[in-house]
Amino acid sequence: MRTIQLLFCLSVTSILFAQQSYYNNVNLSLTGEALYNELQEKIDINNTTFTYGDVRDTMLETDEDPDNSQNVLLIYGYSNSSCIPQRTRNKQEFGGNSCNFNREHVFARSNSDPEMGGTSNIYTGIVADPHNLRSSDVQMNGSRGNKKFTAGSGTAATVNGNWYPGDEWKGDVARMMMYMYTRYGDRCLPSLNGTGA
Repeated sequence: MRTIQLLFCLSVTSILFAQQSYYNNVNLSLTGEALYNELQEKIDINNTTFTYGDVRDTMLETDEDPDNSQNVLLIYGYSNSSCIPQRTRNKQEFGGNSCNFNREHVFARSNSDPEMGGTSNIYTGIVADPHNLRSSDVQMNGSRGNKKFTAGSGTAATVNGNWYPGDEWKGDVARMMMYMYTRYGDRCLPSLNGTGA
């Protein structure tokens, strides 16, 4: 646990210095749990108007492919399906069918304690947090399910019953897990959604 706290503090400190204007009212001389608590308070937003349904439209902008504004980048990228292209998907192909993309809870809903709840478009709060939702190929989303993240290399795949998010996405996933832990505390402990944590 001390290793996780040390890594967390180092990561947060580097982020703080890279984005100082946002953190102007954060006491950067704090360390450990005191820094964690202050950051948690900083991002504690009680927005009850943003819904799970809203995320579908938000993802079209937040996950937009910088090389083609008609597409979204797919977290975990390369699918074993016959869908082409495999790293991106046209923004019009949202749904639950083969070759569609949908919303992936990177911190799996069932891995939080307590669980995040359903995915009805009217849900708000943790289940609708746009910092935890990414565009994902339907098959890749299903393949990941609620498997815990683990170390690996190459493209996204199951590794010893767990999930490696792929070389391209492992950094994004790590930052998202750090956010979820900072925002929701023990409900989203890293060990609930990852191995070796």
